[in-house]
Amino acid sequence: MSMDLSTARSRGLELAGKLPWQEVADSPTIRYYTDWSRFEGFKPSAGTRPRPASPAPCEVVVSGGYLAGRGPCGGVEVDAAGEVFRRLDIGSRILALHASALSEAVRVRVAGRVEPLVVKLVADSPGSHVASHVILEVEESASGSVVVYVEGNVGTMHTAVVEGEVRGAVEYVLVSRGGGPQYVHSALAVGSQVYARPLVLGGVMNAVREEYVVAAGASAEVVGMELGYGESRIDHVVSVVNDAPKGRGFARLYAVAADRSFVAQRAVGRITPRGAGSESAVEGVVYIAGEGAVANSQPVILVETGDVEGARHSAADAALDEEKEFFLRSRGVRREHIPRLIMASLVDQYLSSLSEGARGFAEAVVRSAGLL
Repeated sequence: MSMDLSTARSRGLELAGKLPWQEVADSPTIRYYTDWSRFEGFKPSAGTRPRPASPAPCEVVVSGGYLAGRGPCGGVEVDAAGEVFRRLDIGSRILALHASALSEAVRVRVAGRVEPLVVKLVADSPGSHVASHVILEVEESASGSVVVYVEGNVGTMHTAVVEGEVRGAVEYVLVSRGGGPQYVHSALAVGSQVYARPLVLGGVMNAVREEYVVAAGASAEVVGMELGYGESRIDHVVSVVNDAPKGRGFARLYAVAADRSFVAQRAVGRITPRGAGSESAVEGVVYIAGEGAVANSQPVILVETGDVEGARHSAADAALDEEKEFFLRSRGVRREHIPRLIMASLVDQYLSSLSEGARGFAEAVVRSAGLL
């Protein structure tokens, strides 16, 4: 049920002290991989509108929760959104806090070809909570690539919600680069085809939730990556829901945990009773590149009908066995260089799944973090 901003803020304030951070039912497991204590102690930002930005063509900048600027881009409309929570319920404390801190919501409508359109959601308000909210409308006439880049600086709590509908066949690249505690929630209805390519890297607590609800005959293909380094903590959940007949859902996630980082990935494929004749497959690949690092993968299939085309899940460890390690060392590769090679190989597998324009953007983000 959608609501205007004033109602959302009031509802959020009402529920923030009543709701838990998450319900056990939110996760296929009982354990909480998000350290919710990291999101405590922040107050909503003062709500000062930032100075106008000068975005590049086909770039939209949302700074401090406000629309700061947009560059010229054919087939793209950007304006204020009157209603929010169109596809999400305020069912957890983190979403209630997000609603209570909303200053503005931005609507981005894509009706032409974009190569790519980049929407930047940035937050830099030490000690404060910044809430960014985007309504994404991708029309049937749209094509190309939409990149949503979310970043919060150290000391800032940032929550970002992207919700909407994808009616055309597009690539959707969600990048969450952590600084301070950051929570990103993307909820999209898929009416045609979406090629989702999420990238989650760094951050004191970088929690990302993605939901793709697939319509009849539509498909969602997700290839994503988590990159943990330093002391970062990442919890990434991708849910592909076949909620209508003859849909297709696929998700493969690559995780790398280096240094002393902690990375949890969960790819969830669900076929509801309404999803008769659908197909779902989820896969996870992890690599631990540091002695003090932790990484785990939990691909999960939930099938609620006996009429399916297929349903499968798998998890794999990308670490080399003794034979492959010996092969590399016999050709002059030093043992201490092998983790870097494996890490680069997994990153390349992710990057190679992107279109040319989106790959350039994602590769620049990875390089700026010193990971390539």
